[in-house]
Amino acid sequence: MGLAVLASGALALGVAAAQTWMYGTGRHVIACGLSLCVAACSLLTTSLVQGAVLQRTPGWAELCGLLALLCLTCRYARPSLVMVCAVPLFVAAMRTQERAPVVSDLPVFRDIDGLFVLLPMAFVLLGGYLRSEDGRRRAAARDVRRAERLDLARDLHDHVAHYVTAIVVQAQAGEHIVEKDPATARSLFSNIEQTGQDGLVAMQRMVRLLRTSETAAAQAPVTPVMTSIKELIRRADSAGQRVSLEIAEEVKADDWPPQLAKTAKRLVQEGLTNVRKHARTASAVHVRMEVAAGRLVIHVRDNGTGQHHGRSWFLPSGFGMIGLRERVHELGGELSSGPMPEGGWEISASIPLNWADRKPR
Repeated sequence: MGLAVLASGALALGVAAAQTWMYGTGRHVIACGLSLCVAACSLLTTSLVQGAVLQRTPGWAELCGLLALLCLTCRYARPSLVMVCAVPLFVAAMRTQERAPVVSDLPVFRDIDGLFVLLPMAFVLLGGYLRSEDGRRRAAARDVRRAERLDLARDLHDHVAHYVTAIVVQAQAGEHIVEKDPATARSLFSNIEQTGQDGLVAMQRMVRLLRTSETAAAQAPVTPVMTSIKELIRRADSAGQRVSLEIAEEVKADDWPPQLAKTAKRLVQEGLTNVRKHARTASAVHVRMEVAAGRLVIHVRDNGTGQHHGRSWFLPSGFGMIGLRERVHELGGELSSGPMPEGGWEISASIPLNWADRKPR
């Protein structure tokens, strides 16, 4: 009988050690099947020992294995298999008391009633608690991945829409003036080539960023935001549509946190993209950045005339403004877009400079 107890204990501990790996590789059915085998062997050993001798020990190694299996099952098993496996393990652990009729006389357990019921119940609760914690961690990971996917979608839209729109607009302009002004047309085709190359470089940079580790991405060189904004202005400026940038003296971009700098660049980029898409009659675009009452204020204005498709309060121009509005609101700012009384269109944003110190809403 002693060999049966030892064999049953070794089996319970061995299966408990293997179950973590099995659940980690998705082999839930095999793990639960082995748990049922361990429970059956333990119940059989209990019946043999109870009918043969008054064993003075319940087989502590076996009991530990049963409790570990019970906890692992409650934590990792599929919902449809939890009850099927947990109940036999619970009964097997509880019935080990029948092998030790005098165990309650030991000093350690003398004042504990129902020890062999409380122990498996405690491990069931522990497994349930760990299962809920795993669920919370998975939910948090899903939220983080979703937020990163949305951020990536916004970045992809900003980059692709900016470069592709510039190419389309210049190609359309070249089609109309190629016969009247061949020199200007050749200049436009040169600009199209350069814009396409810049777009490819931007996309390759984003792909490299996705493929590298977080440490490598953190160590990548970062272009100052004002340099990036001035480059956007330079690329958007053309003979038919002059683009100017005005930066107030109190604007100190070196002190901006990365999130604020990225939002400022995206706002200017989206404003210029919308001008190309919806304000082809505009001959001038003016970008102004200033600080007022502790807030960064950015205006992107054009002097286009007429009603353009998509540029109204009721017809959004696409996902660009939606993503931009989310970015601005995340920083506690405000974003507005609409026609100006004197004509033209304006995108305006006001973002607190000390947004990082504010309490979460």
